Amino acid sequence: MTAGLHIVTKRRPGKTLIHYVYAWRGGPLIHRAEGPRPRITAAISDAAAEARAARRDDEAKGLTIKGLIQLFCAAPEFTRLAKSTQTSHNTWLTRIEERFGKWPLALFNDRRTRADILDWRDRWADKPRSADAAMQTFTRLLSWGYDRGKLRENVAKGIGQLYDANRSEVIWEAEDFEKVAAVASVEVNEGVALAAFTGLRRGDLVKLPWSAIGEHAIVWKTNKSRGRNLATVPLLPETKALLARIRARHADEMAKLTEDKRRPLPETVLSNTRWQPWTPTGFGSRYDDAKKAAGIDKHLHDLRGTFVTRCCIAGLNDREIADIVGWDTKDVASIRAKYADQARVVVAIGERLARAAIA
Repeated sequence: MTAGLHIVTKRRPGKTLIHYVYAWRGGPLIHRAEGPRPRITAAISDAAAEARAARRDDEAKGLTIKGLIQLFCAAPEFTRLAKSTQTSHNTWLTRIEERFGKWPLALFNDRRTRADILDWRDRWADKPRSADAAMQTFTRLLSWGYDRGKLRENVAKGIGQLYDANRSEVIWEAEDFEKVAAVASVEVNEGVALAAFTGLRRGDLVKLPWSAIGEHAIVWKTNKSRGRNLATVPLLPETKALLARIRARHADEMAKLTEDKRRPLPETVLSNTRWQPWTPTGFGSRYDDAKKAAGIDKHLHDLRGTFVTRCCIAGLNDREIADIVGWDTKDVASIRAKYADQARVVVAIGERLARAAIA
């Protein structure tokens, strides 16, 4: 057996054993086999030798985090990501390079470096979502380096999140809509309403085309997973009414323009004051301005929970709603119990009181 090889055997009850052969403990995977423990063939020995030579070459070249970032950005694991995801990672990769770019990779095989990474992350402790985004990128970079045999371990693995991402039970109340409506432009208000009626994420919301609006549902390939996810959102009565108002406003405002200033309306449902489709960042910035002016602490993402309550009241069951918004059924059930069923009770009481008054 070649010295230094590391073999891990995975046992599965009632199933064949799986053996993973690594060039060294913590090194890259060079062979996988099922059944009996594999013989160390010439091919495995050669693969191990190549991996060791590559590691020695990296050490001789003094490969740094900056070099690892360059290799990562050229790798298919990065280039195949959605453009929006690449943009997000690039922001943090630049900041990682500014802080750690000259550090040799050997330092990232020392677990004590984990403390340096945490100190760096804590620069954004007052913005926990940013801090978590920073760590997501750093962890992904080091994980890629580990998989490619550049690192013996991922010292950032397992660092916990600062932001409590589960806001599924947070919804907008009527007064939240009223406060935003009083300070936001009509274009922003249309976006807020459309989010509440469709549950779409911001990136998909601003790119939703009119061509995706059917008679009974929105059917559209979203940006999620590089366009492979098909969004199917039922059109509630209030959604249809909102879309009709948006169409009417567009037509009325365009009709007021002189012939030389008229232009084709955008293919997207939402547009900014220049009749151009919103960018996710542009719409998010204008919404943040309105939120601050309105004095509310509600995120755009919280409108997904608001949409869930509308679906509950409309009669959809938990599984149907979970499939639409991509949630767990328990989160839908929690909103149903906390908000939707309560709303039904209030409506039912009002109807009984009305009937009693007539009698």
